[in-house]
Amino acid sequence: MKDTEDGKKFQPDEAKSIVNVLRKTNFEVFAYLSVQGDELIVLLRPSLDRLKKFAEQIRFDVELDPHAIKETLEHGIKDEKGDYVVFPTKINHDPGITVYHPWESIFGHYRDEDNMQHLFLRHNASNDPFSRINRLKLIYLMLQAPKRQGGCDLEITKMLHHKKILSIFPLHDRILLDRIQENIMAWSSVPWTVPYYDLKEYFGEKIALYNVFVGHYSMWLIIPAVVGFIFQMVVWGTLNFSSPVLPFFSLMITSWGMAMLEHWKRQNAKVSLNWGTTDFEAKELDRPEFFGSQIRSFIDGSDMVWFAPEERFSRLIISRSFLTGLLSLICGVVASIYVLKFELSAPIGSYASVVASVINTMQITLFNMLYQVIAVQLTDGENYRTDTNYEDSLIVKLFVFQFINSYASFFFLAFIAAYLVQPPNTPSDWIGQCGAADCMQPLSINLAIIFGTRLTLTNFLDIFIPYWNYKNKLKEETKGVTNELTPPEKDYILMNYDPMLESILNYADTAVQYGYSMLFVTALPIASFFSLFSNYVKVKFNAWKLLTFYQRPIPVTAQDIGTWESIFRVITVAAVFTNAGLVCYTMQVLDGFTLYGRTWVFVGYQWVLLSIQFALATLIPDVPEEVEIQQQRQAFIVSKVIDKVPDEDPFDEVSRGTLGAKVDYVDILDPEKKSTGQALLNFLFPKSSGRKRKIKKMETIDDDIPLGEYKESKSNNPLMAQL
Repeated sequence: MKDTEDGKKFQPDEAKSIVNVLRKTNFEVFAYLSVQGDELIVLLRPSLDRLKKFAEQIRFDVELDPHAIKETLEHGIKDEKGDYVVFPTKINHDPGITVYHPWESIFGHYRDEDNMQHLFLRHNASNDPFSRINRLKLIYLMLQAPKRQGGCDLEITKMLHHKKILSIFPLHDRILLDRIQENIMAWSSVPWTVPYYDLKEYFGEKIALYNVFVGHYSMWLIIPAVVGFIFQMVVWGTLNFSSPVLPFFSLMITSWGMAMLEHWKRQNAKVSLNWGTTDFEAKELDRPEFFGSQIRSFIDGSDMVWFAPEERFSRLIISRSFLTGLLSLICGVVASIYVLKFELSAPIGSYASVVASVINTMQITLFNMLYQVIAVQLTDGENYRTDTNYEDSLIVKLFVFQFINSYASFFFLAFIAAYLVQPPNTPSDWIGQCGAADCMQPLSINLAIIFGTRLTLTNFLDIFIPYWNYKNKLKEETKGVTNELTPPEKDYILMNYDPMLESILNYADTAVQYGYSMLFVTALPIASFFSLFSNYVKVKFNAWKLLTFYQRPIPVTAQDIGTWESIFRVITVAAVFTNAGLVCYTMQVLDGFTLYGRTWVFVGYQWVLLSIQFALATLIPDVPEEVEIQQQRQAFIVSKVIDKVPDEDPFDEVSRGTLGAKVDYVDILDPEKKSTGQALLNFLFPKSSGRKRKIKKMETIDDDIPLGEYKESKSNNPLMAQL
């Protein structure tokens, strides 16, 4: 903590007020001065009891103990009078239908009742129901939560902005950190063998889920990378950039893209089930930065913050107008680059294309970096209620800008340059402003330069910038210091990591790369191989950077990759049109066709590809059947074991024949028994029948509660027809 920005010793009053708030909310606090004496280091943690109460207040989901919930359901749950609220239940399991056992990967909201503690999975020897990562989440939520929820009501974001606190972060666990780094940085480690669970338990679901997606995408890239490499060798071997084999590769890659995304949705469903984030977004809390008027809810009368839609609409208009202006600027810059290329074509010939490609690459990198800062400021002003809404808006802004910034020059080369006036003093066989005999060769060169630059310059900057900042901060914080830094001070010197923004930038980088290898893959089939290699390098660089130069981030939960899935899908569909356009209008394979004939081929080509994509999207279920079954099991188990929703009346259950379990036959000889179970038998089998009866009875703890399917030999009882 520091109260001034001018280098003076901190004033203790502000720091004391924050520490007092922490202590009043039952945080254990230990504070000491930094080695320079200008900062106050505060270590804090809440008691386990305090953590339990807060988790119950916000209905925080934790994993349930498989053995405990199995035993509880099979024995049933009784009320204070000894009557069953939840009748004994056995859930069937068939490995041929689902690989999940009924009791695994079940998550439910925490309850702080003593008689329910055995239901929650223990995570350490201290009998703690919260894993380390869940503890960190709860602590951060508690610091910002309003006092009515048992929180500290600290405005962390504003305090960071005004330098009232300099940083807030969990301490690194060096043992776990070294284990993760050893696994990821090994040369034999590939993107789909990254220890996702360890990443999730250390950094949170959002960071881990990005690595899961890159691993899935990379594994699916293996076949296109091999096939694309072979096709590229054919192109380079014949020096024919309009080779007739290229349309077949574009047909393959556009179908592959849709299949990859459909299977990702299935993979995502499994991951969210295993990590307990299936319905996270439905339970998401408001952002602490969200502001508005305090009112009573229009739905349930509870307190809520209201932000007028009219006010948000006006803010959106301002934001969108600013974005439109920037996009116009990008188009102007790209046009200027190709005007320069036009002017250089005469003096330096074909090298003009290379110069234009290099300048274009630098322009893309620079504008993307500048716009990141602007996009965050614009989205902050739009005042979204949840982190998911905020993130979706920021994603759209960033990607729309990056799409135009990254691909404008390629669209120009592919579909416009050939129809412009040829520069003077250039070879007669050149076409328009392509800078070659056709536009496919410069388009291929431009793509290759972009990929080369991304592997070198972009990754270099990703490592160099945090390294440079870390070294400067280390020098500043240790100036004149002779004593050794404590572990918290060493972690403070590391750079701050924003999980939301860094995640968006990582996905954006991957999406742009995916676009290069999809939208114009006909021009450079080896792009799939470059993408696979780029992912291999990127995963290791990102991990090394995160594990070496950054503070341990506040863990953030994520249910899925959100809007990015839609963006990848849009790119996949757009690839149909761009590749169809390249085949029919840019390549020379249809030179013998009239414009009318090319147009018909273009329409037919794209509709074949769109039909294939539609069929894949329709035939591949988004959620595997075993995941759907387990989600339904979770809803049922939580409703019974945690919420204790009463079962329906046994008479109704038997009359509908909905109860079933392992049964055996027993003879009923004495119809005069007065137990609850016998009363039900008397109802089903009237005494006047005078026949010996048989009942199929469930094996249950309490024999007074007959459940299951009933059967009478030689009975005319009409109820039996329903069973």
